Amino acid sequence: MDLEPFYKILNRAMGLAPDSLARSGVKFALKSRMRETGCDEREYLAKLRSNDRELSEFIEEVVVPETWFFRDRKPFDLLFETAMEKKDGEFRVLSAPCSTGEESYSIAMTLMGAGLKDFRVDGVDISKRALHKAKAGIYSDNSFRSEVPLYAKRWFSKCSQGHKLAEDIRNAVSFHSGNIIEGGFPQGRYDAIFCRNLMIYLDEGSRKNLAELLSSKLRDDGLLFVGHSEILPVLNDWFTPVRKQGTFALRKGRLKVAKLLRPKGAGGYTGGLKFKKIPYLPSMSIAPVKPVASLRQKEAAGIDPQAHQKPVQDEISIDEIKLLADRGEVSKALNMCEKLLQRGPDPELFHLCALLHESEGNIAIAEEFYGKVLYLEPDHVEALVHYALLLENRGDSRKAEIMRNRTLRAEKRNEAG
Repeated sequence: MDLEPFYKILNRAMGLAPDSLARSGVKFALKSRMRETGCDEREYLAKLRSNDRELSEFIEEVVVPETWFFRDRKPFDLLFETAMEKKDGEFRVLSAPCSTGEESYSIAMTLMGAGLKDFRVDGVDISKRALHKAKAGIYSDNSFRSEVPLYAKRWFSKCSQGHKLAEDIRNAVSFHSGNIIEGGFPQGRYDAIFCRNLMIYLDEGSRKNLAELLSSKLRDDGLLFVGHSEILPVLNDWFTPVRKQGTFALRKGRLKVAKLLRPKGAGGYTGGLKFKKIPYLPSMSIAPVKPVASLRQKEAAGIDPQAHQKPVQDEISIDEIKLLADRGEVSKALNMCEKLLQRGPDPELFHLCALLHESEGNIAIAEEFYGKVLYLEPDHVEALVHYALLLENRGDSRKAEIMRNRTLRAEKRNEAG
């Protein structure tokens, strides 16, 4: 059996790295679905490529849920402490992928234990079977491999199938079907996100894509909980590790400007679109200016310094702007951009201004600059991607969907051209 075409399908659908999946597991899933559908290998491959429902069934066979209540206790201890400090407003937590619900319910019990009343927990998973079990809230002894905190024990009662969760806890969690690699999240932003033991199965492009998506879904200074082997370099541009042993948590910070100023060809993120790599910042249309000769050099060369003095904006180069931004001097970088724009409108300079304002949290201004980019260059893919994310984050799902569709069309046109 040739598994390579099926690995490629799983990679496109879920971002899974081929070497992260046991060949025996994929082969077992294939045989099971081929038997169920009455297809041979060639017929089933064609079916997977053309039938989304069958693709979902295949993924169900491949995905093996492995979770239990209060898995790795220390992350929940940190969540408890964080919730205790919450003064006002709704406290939101996301569990993705949530599998059969043990983690999502553990989060809800932790927040109740911390005394919170105004909170929301969302669980997201690609497996409809897992979500069905999660909503039922009935678990066997296998889901209790860690000690349940005292404040949580009262929420369980014995039943014929094992242990049943109290209705109050089940009602505290909302479950959603979605592929988080493609941005399948509920609307809004979160104070904390649990995304544990997923990244280790993803290819590099999908990891980068997910890192940006998770950052975009977290509120400023929010917490991201990952698996013990997932404090990966790909997260460094978006998060800072929390120095608390055993929590495997990172805190969201301002996006490092060096990431926004990634040069052409270095690869980028698709913000929830497919996994095609998109450079953040194509080569600028304004070439760097050579250093200006000093006054003494001009005089020695017989040049009248006043007659040949260049306007200050002509002395500015893109490299200087990037250097300033990378040092954290974003305001100075923006001032230099504005001086360069005195020469006339330029889509790439507008894009740079948008990225810099976004890194500073000036979202309304960033949106305005992305709009200017798209007015001059309607198929500017990077601007479309960022604009769609900003719209999604502020809850304008209709406009965000329009931008995502525009992005897909722009990609196709760019590829054709």
